Amino acid sequence: MSENQNTRGRTVDTDSHAVRSAVQAAIKGDAAAFGVVVSAFQRRIYGLCLMITKDAAAAEDVAQDAFIRAYSNIHKYDTARSFYPWLATIAVRLAQNWLKARARRLGHEVAGTDMPDQPDEGVPNPLGVVMQGETSQKLWLQVAGLPAGQRTAVTLHYQQDLAVLEVAAAMGVTEGTVKTLLFRARQTLKKKLSNSDEETIHDA
Repeated sequence: MSENQNTRGRTVDTDSHAVRSAVQAAIKGDAAAFGVVVSAFQRRIYGLCLMITKDAAAAEDVAQDAFIRAYSNIHKYDTARSFYPWLATIAVRLAQNWLKARARRLGHEVAGTDMPDQPDEGVPNPLGVVMQGETSQKLWLQVAGLPAGQRTAVTLHYQQDLAVLEVAAAMGVTEGTVKTLLFRARQTLKKKLSNSDEETIHDA
């Protein structure tokens, strides 16, 4: 049984028998049962959309659209797989579309899946361990300042608990690209957090 940590740090069981049964019922056309699914994942999906769009109103709209799309396409869901990564993929694609539409309106491109220095697979990743259990507002404020692609990858992998393969599927990129985005994000966050700590020390 898995538990989901929402943006306020509380855990919600999103792999309960009730949720799994509701998904199965929704596949059979039970619209009311899908309400159980929405209740189970609403905060998590909204948090994901908010981290990607950085716009509360847009996050609400995208999250709502994601559930509508999910219900409309529930027959396409492979029941042999976990439900949340499938739902998150819909939300991520819609949020990415929102970013692209906004970029077109503003006349610039969305920074995201740039290909920075490649990670050294043999080097330990202590920051990853910290981020997996980190509820610090300071850290996630720094994450929110990352480019869209890095921000999305970090949120999906560390906050939403998706595997690299699932993150790649959700973002529509390769596993290698996800690893690169995570590597670059870790490097940036290490630098930002280090600078922040130094400023705190100097200010004290």
